[in-house]
Amino acid sequence: MPEHKAGFVALAGRPNAGKSTLLNALLKVKLSIVSSKPQTTRHRVLGILEGEGFQACLLDTPGLIDAPADPLQKALRVESTRALREDADPIVYLVDAADADPAAVETPPRRPDCPVLLVLNKCDLTLPAGKLDALEAAFSAALKPEKVLRLSALKGQGVAQLRDEILARLPENPPFYEKGQLSDRWERFFASEIVREQVFELFHDEIPHATAVVVESFRERQGRPDEVHATLFVERDGQKGILIGKGGKDLRRLTERAQASLENFLGRKVDLELWIKVRKNWRKDPSALKEFGYQS
Repeated sequence: MPEHKAGFVALAGRPNAGKSTLLNALLKVKLSIVSSKPQTTRHRVLGILEGEGFQACLLDTPGLIDAPADPLQKALRVESTRALREDADPIVYLVDAADADPAAVETPPRRPDCPVLLVLNKCDLTLPAGKLDALEAAFSAALKPEKVLRLSALKGQGVAQLRDEILARLPENPPFYEKGQLSDRWERFFASEIVREQVFELFHDEIPHATAVVVESFRERQGRPDEVHATLFVERDGQKGILIGKGGKDLRRLTERAQASLENFLGRKVDLELWIKVRKNWRKDPSALKEFGYQS
């Protein structure tokens, strides 16, 4: 029987290092939401990359934060740590080459026997002379990677080489998921993420990080658009007013953009309705975090 390789690959790094962009580039489809703002990813997102004789289960993880400021950030660090310590066969550790400091190297939690691929991302940007070499030396000393790669996930430069390095480190296993399956998440999860992505795109300051999205219903209707109802929870009345906008114009714009993105993702028509509710200080409320799907 021909050999088949399969394993879990954790994409890790600090917030805004480009993990979600890299996942999408490896899959050649947009699965994880992306934003220029840090801490966009809040859940572990599985994307399945497969081909003849292999299945790489790519885990996009929340950015690693050294000192979580609230229970939500603590839950996100738990999610990332669990993927690195329990699930990863290899770890792909991303460094934002434009923003990282060679003098402030972080070491992610991991099993001692887990191989690491060190990726210096955003190398398409103009950087100070010698910075890439300094970053490579500093992070290599800390992480002891099996391989160092320089790439641009956004531009796709170097992604094919990284893919080959990942596949070379997958253990021999049968497939974990059915052929053709892209993720283990349901459509309603991606609907909530797509709405949240548009909040990150359209609003600023504390609004994106203070917003949680819960899909209350997702109903497919034969011959008619899917019916999706979602609630956006914020922490204060003032934030609710900002999301709604004068005369409801900002909420309408958010709904229109999220609906268009969701239709593009699903490949079919959608009727999207959004409500805004206040859940006081939900990021510090363990019961709210559990209700919104964040594990502590």
